[in-house]
Amino acid sequence: MYSDNSKPICFDQFRFDPDRFALYYRGELVKSAEKKQLEVLLTFLRRPNELVTYDEVIENVWHDNIHGATSTRVNQYVSRLQKTFHEYVPENSYFENVKGRGYIFRVMIDADEPESQDNSTSSPSNLDRDSHDSEQADIKRSLGKTKAIVLGLSLATVLVVLAAFWIYTRPNDETVIKEVVRESQLYESLVLYENPTLLNESDLDKYWTKEVDSNINYDRGRIRDSVKKMIAEGRRYGAESKCEQFDFQSVEIDINKTTAVVKTLEKWFVSIYSTDGSLLKNRTIGPYFVSYILKKINGKWLIEKSTTGRVIRPVPRLREMTPITTIVAGQQFWLKVVGDDLEPEMVFFEVVGPGCPEAKPCKVPNDVLREHSTMNSGQIVNVPLTLASGVFKITARNGDSQASEPVMLTVP
Repeated sequence: MYSDNSKPICFDQFRFDPDRFALYYRGELVKSAEKKQLEVLLTFLRRPNELVTYDEVIENVWHDNIHGATSTRVNQYVSRLQKTFHEYVPENSYFENVKGRGYIFRVMIDADEPESQDNSTSSPSNLDRDSHDSEQADIKRSLGKTKAIVLGLSLATVLVVLAAFWIYTRPNDETVIKEVVRESQLYESLVLYENPTLLNESDLDKYWTKEVDSNINYDRGRIRDSVKKMIAEGRRYGAESKCEQFDFQSVEIDINKTTAVVKTLEKWFVSIYSTDGSLLKNRTIGPYFVSYILKKINGKWLIEKSTTGRVIRPVPRLREMTPITTIVAGQQFWLKVVGDDLEPEMVFFEVVGPGCPEAKPCKVPNDVLREHSTMNSGQIVNVPLTLASGVFKITARNGDSQASEPVMLTVP
């Protein structure tokens, strides 16, 4: 464990400077590493090759606001760090996940070279005592002047270096904008919607502008309406909710640096509960494109509004269904499905037949498939079904895509 917070920490060809709060690779600043990522990294660098629990990371990084900070949040930032490291050393994977507990940062910390010390001493020559003392006085005066000059030059150099460093390392607008957009969505979905009754208008000031025209659908108004609806319907998001994808497609800042347009590709998993604690449903939202408009107000980037456009998913194709176990009416049996363009992260099946009306077909949800089946784009092994006797029409969808051509299944 390191106790000197200002001492640089070196590993492989990386150098982490806690004093400047910056990460370097071969002497070049790693610009993609954002502040919160570096706070998480520093926690692990203090305890290399030891298990650092989720609670320890949360306490170190989110100690000033642990509300909503969960193991899911830690996983998200560790994933971003892994992605950053992969850009420079794709062959290394530093983080070892200890399921349900935390991570071990597997790395060899480079020891600093000890400072050399010059212990040599010089003895006065055997000259006349008075002459020697006079000579020593002259030397001291000369050294005093030299030290003053050196001190002045050193101070000037330090000021120049600090000024240059501040200009070079201060977060640029694009970095700040990305952080505002990402953090706002994590706050909205993973914190606010878990406890919608705790909405405080001042909490929104960190990420969103205030409405200036009630006739325009600004994000702040949209959030307020969503919270009211959730409270009225007795719903909230569960702790299992998570961000599965958040990729920045573009960041465009106007020439005056007062307005920015950001485009992202996002995917979320949300668990929806009633206020009595019962699970209503799980659902995957997206992936979809989102366009954000931000304004710089009093030197601070804030989100004004956003619009969402869905990603058109490919339509799956079913070519063959083969029973793995004997098909018996009223009992669970298993199928192997062969097809094309089956997207494991979102494919699900709809069944129409006796007991499964066309208006409300029976379903095999994606989370059930992910739990019980082995999947790739060409086949799904172990699709569970329990059906009455009769002829059934089975189709597949990739999320909100169109349904595949049906395959008929007869249950004796």
